[in-house]
Amino acid sequence: MKLKLFLSAVFFILSCTPAFSFNDAGLRYINTRGVIRCGIPTDNKTLAYKEEDAPLKGIAVEICRLISTAVFGRSDRIKLVALPESMISKAFSEDKIDVMIGGMSYSASNEVSQRATPIDVVFYDRLMFMSRDAQNATSMKDFTETNICLAKDPDTVKKLRAFDQRNNLGFRILPLDSFFKAKGAFFLKRCDLLVGDYLSLKSVLKDSTTVISKLEILPETIAIRPVYLFADRENTSLRTILKWVMNAPKLAEEIGLNKENYELNLSSKDPVVSCLLGTDKKLWKEFGLEQNWVQIMLKEQGNYGEIFEKTLGEKSPFKLKREQNNLQKNGGFITSYPFL
Repeated sequence: MKLKLFLSAVFFILSCTPAFSFNDAGLRYINTRGVIRCGIPTDNKTLAYKEEDAPLKGIAVEICRLISTAVFGRSDRIKLVALPESMISKAFSEDKIDVMIGGMSYSASNEVSQRATPIDVVFYDRLMFMSRDAQNATSMKDFTETNICLAKDPDTVKKLRAFDQRNNLGFRILPLDSFFKAKGAFFLKRCDLLVGDYLSLKSVLKDSTTVISKLEILPETIAIRPVYLFADRENTSLRTILKWVMNAPKLAEEIGLNKENYELNLSSKDPVVSCLLGTDKKLWKEFGLEQNWVQIMLKEQGNYGEIFEKTLGEKSPFKLKREQNNLQKNGGFITSYPFL
């Protein structure tokens, strides 16, 4: 009986302990600086935005706070660095940022040529159209052979061409160096439609209400595509740590932990719950993180669903439905990975 109990204890300890060691920078420089530096895109002011004199809000801010909590045990050790897409790789190579939240698409060519590599999906956005005046349009057929402005990243162009071919619309596609330049060409009337992620287009609406009053995001979805958290591909240990940090709020929602009930589960004997909440005193310390950081996250921010609703969903200015951003078991695309 004693042997059986001993073997069970050994199994439990090993099951909550990651089987890798740190051979590169990992968290070393982040801990030395005492701050996590999060890149945010300059052409999408919905990921991090300000309302009057209030602090910055948005999904990018919440993800940065989440990482700060994991590393430092408090959510305020953050620095937000606004970057255009063209500067993201350089910012990683010059050690100006630790992570990038959104701001670029993911493709094989980007993986080969850029320092930024994706860690996990933050949320799923939709690639959509914006029109200057669509009052008389009844369907996309009314935009046949129209000029389309968009950023020339391969993923956006490929998805638009596929949409065009499926619907036989004969678009005249005008790829430009960045979404910022595509937006400028759209305002200069070089094209009739602007293509971008829904939240980027919402950002245009927010900034352009006094410029063009009839701007409208069309209901058609070109494609659904993920918005990623990126890290430096040369810091393998940090990438591994961030993967499990990003998994925590998703797993919390998956197993039913939230702001209201996490304290009731601190004495749980379920090894998944005790690993996640840090009550086993093993898992997160092995990653070099604060043992009880998930408890702090749940108290201050909540699980993935609660963070989504506050920053993008019904409690935010954007009122996005969960849809593809729901858990896979609820018909969405969001998945979590078990620790055991």
